[in-house]
Amino acid sequence: MSKIRAFSIIAILGLFASSCENTVDINAPWKETLVVYGLLDPFDSVQRIKVNKAFLGGDGSVYQTAKIADSLFADSIQVFLIRSATGESIECQPEWVLEKDSGIFANDYTRIWTTRERIYSNESYEIRVSNPLSGTQIYSSTRTVGDAKIQSPFNSVTNLFSVGPEYVTISFTPGANTYAYDVRFLVHYQSINALDTNQKTEHTAVWKMLSNYYVQPGNRALNQIPRLSFLQFLANTIPSDPNTLHRFTSVGIVFYGGNQQLLDYISVNEPSIGIVQKQAEYSNIDGGLGLFASRCTQTIDQVPIHAASISYMAKHPTTLPLNLIP
Repeated sequence: MSKIRAFSIIAILGLFASSCENTVDINAPWKETLVVYGLLDPFDSVQRIKVNKAFLGGDGSVYQTAKIADSLFADSIQVFLIRSATGESIECQPEWVLEKDSGIFANDYTRIWTTRERIYSNESYEIRVSNPLSGTQIYSSTRTVGDAKIQSPFNSVTNLFSVGPEYVTISFTPGANTYAYDVRFLVHYQSINALDTNQKTEHTAVWKMLSNYYVQPGNRALNQIPRLSFLQFLANTIPSDPNTLHRFTSVGIVFYGGNQQLLDYISVNEPSIGIVQKQAEYSNIDGGLGLFASRCTQTIDQVPIHAASISYMAKHPTTLPLNLIP
């Protein structure tokens, strides 16, 4: 999930007038603002919705306020997902997460809303979030993505990976409503003590093959990466040591696809590289802030590597220091 931004108002008022006194209220009347982040994944067994509230800094620093968990959550929240095709209403249930990564915001606990009801691909869904105590109501809608048809570098039918060709080819047909992909290549390997081959440790190296790769739903996508780039990734990622042998056990690939709303959010929040550093804000939540979109994660894993490819990499100058063995 993306980090929720704190909202603070800081005003400096200088009055240079004689025989006149003005009183200025720098804060407008308080109004609850809910911040919602949810990414529907039709291929996941659990859907997770994060709901927080924006806040003013008050008398102290906004950073101090952000460290107080109670300042991030509304008192009472109801979250519903509505399947537009049938009108089916799915109530999400609150769950407390007791472990959270450290950062600017409080990390002693957080709260998410979840459902294990099935979410269908290529369908429209609406989210409705309300706080009965304050009367705040917000909503948004999105269309879920479909699964990609993966042809290469391998698929669920031809499960064998080879570095014989000059290029590592990524070929797939994007799923419905999916406009961008990240593709990650997994290399599972063992590190073996050359002096005691019984000492083995398991590792996985992750190669970022594609990031924010734009596609058109239904149109076949094709991308070729030089084989040498793959070998350089292995050489730069896997530590080499004269006393350590390595054995590749299998490979895998993970496709992360996102719909147009998720793509828009990522595009708007990319780091600015120009002179003007101010970034636009993106939200598709009516009555609040945040993002409601769809993504999917597809994984093909534990794919064996062709024996000739292992022999090739063991002898290639780039990967020779890895001491590869069959």
